[in-house]
Amino acid sequence: MKTIHKITIAACVLFFALLAVSCLPKTETMGDAGQTLVKLHPDSYSMLAVDAKSTSQTGLLFEVRKDAANAADLNSPTTVVLKYDADTSIIKAYNLANGTSYIPLPPSLGTVSPAITAGQITLNFAAGEFSKSIMVTLPSSGSFDFSAHYALAFKVLSVSGTGKLTADLNDQVVVEVLAKNRWDGIYTVTGTFEDYVYELGGTVYPSDYPETVQLRTIGAMTCARYDADAATYSYVFNAGGNAFGAFTPSFVFDASNNVVNCVNTSFDPPARSRTCYLFTGAGSINKWNAADKSMDVTWGMTQQTVTPKNRNLMTEHYTFKGPR
Repeated sequence: MKTIHKITIAACVLFFALLAVSCLPKTETMGDAGQTLVKLHPDSYSMLAVDAKSTSQTGLLFEVRKDAANAADLNSPTTVVLKYDADTSIIKAYNLANGTSYIPLPPSLGTVSPAITAGQITLNFAAGEFSKSIMVTLPSSGSFDFSAHYALAFKVLSVSGTGKLTADLNDQVVVEVLAKNRWDGIYTVTGTFEDYVYELGGTVYPSDYPETVQLRTIGAMTCARYDADAATYSYVFNAGGNAFGAFTPSFVFDASNNVVNCVNTSFDPPARSRTCYLFTGAGSINKWNAADKSMDVTWGMTQQTVTPKNRNLMTEHYTFKGPR
């Protein structure tokens, strides 16, 4: 019995010892703590949205930051070399991973500062400097091909002197460069939909309002109407997702924010040849309001294979929700 008692006591002691060890906090690694770190801000992705206009504009692409651990490190020199994505390998990898379709911004449309020399940018942090800005100057964003998606990409090639590249963030960045006119944005659209062909004996469809619509810049004075709920440029006219083929309406504005025309961004093929028209008759407003960025517009679709050819009429009110 004594032997059994001793074994029981030993087992209890071992159990509580293991329990105590298991309750001890895990040892945390220091990681980047206490070190002077160099990082891209932001890393991975950024966007520069500028106005679509013919005059020069300069904007921030991204920053390279030096987070000094102490005053001595802050006052010690650091050199960072960035590699420009001349072979487009960074942009191609980003497109593949994210389903995007970016292409490099042509040098004729934008000049990077500090200058890219032999495919690189060298940044020298003097005493007290903790941030360097990479800028781009766009001489005429109104000359953009608005069907293209432009971007610039860079990677940290080396860090020398005081500091090291942080291990916690990406070492490269893709910056979308987007020209947007003043009407570009995300809107909630309410309104009415009338289809005269259906009313003459076809199926009567209810409208799909309210819906989320993006007005997307496709020219200095033009925005395409993109149905964000259905993820399509086609006009969706009921909750079942029915749409008028490849027909895509776009609105043309003047300098006073009037909607002066409704045109096609993409065209329905013959023989239907659907096209957009702006209704300017009684009750139409056709105006974007600068005070609250709302818009009222009345427009319709012409179709060559039906009677009447001015097939339908949409009276819409756009409530601005924010930039896209």
